[in-house]
Amino acid sequence: MEETNIPERVPTGISGLDEMLHGGYFKGAVNVVSGGSGTGKTIFGSQFLYEGAQKGEKVMCVITSEESHSIVQEMKTSFGWDFAELEEKGIITFVDITDPALRLQKSVEIAPSELIKSFKKLVESKIEELKPDRVFIDSIEALFLAIESNYKLRTHIDDVFGVLRKQNVTSVITVGKLFGLNEMVEYGADSVVKLERVRTGNTLQRSIYVMKMRGSGTINEVRVLNISDSGMSVLAQSPYLE
Repeated sequence: MEETNIPERVPTGISGLDEMLHGGYFKGAVNVVSGGSGTGKTIFGSQFLYEGAQKGEKVMCVITSEESHSIVQEMKTSFGWDFAELEEKGIITFVDITDPALRLQKSVEIAPSELIKSFKKLVESKIEELKPDRVFIDSIEALFLAIESNYKLRTHIDDVFGVLRKQNVTSVITVGKLFGLNEMVEYGADSVVKLERVRTGNTLQRSIYVMKMRGSGTINEVRVLNISDSGMSVLAQSPYLE
């Protein structure tokens, strides 16, 4: 018998990673990219969006901790990815919650739970309006750091992830390592890719591995993550010296 209802795969655009994911992410899944500062999380998400844009998909980038023009400039100068042109063509939309016009900026007047509810409504309305195929949120911990109760944190994470699943967009969400928040975010995700820096002797290398992927096998290895002028790629070799 032929298999039916096999979920569609969405290629990440990162050479070597789709092999590790057995073809890419599942369509409509919430995918977390977790790692410390400087491990390449923003590049990862930007490359995921750029891949979609090159395939004619509509994509959306939600930024919580810096202004969108910083990412636009960085990606153009580093890799030649012209997000400004894609924005003019309506292929990519930036949702910049640091924009005071959105009244979502971090403020003592806004309770953390209210900030998250506002964020959730904003993302939901933007997805309904624009109907993107891919969404990148960079980075999620800015929303959750002020939540003191682990129970409330778990609920809020599930609520935000639930919006993305309901809208059937394929999303990449980055999270850093502050205060162990990454573990709570990783728990609720459909897949988790971990980015790290590995020291071998005098050499510092970036590494990548798939920590989990619900409903799919993966290549269960730590591999070298390379960043060049053309973007990210995964090499079929271990970052650890033999």
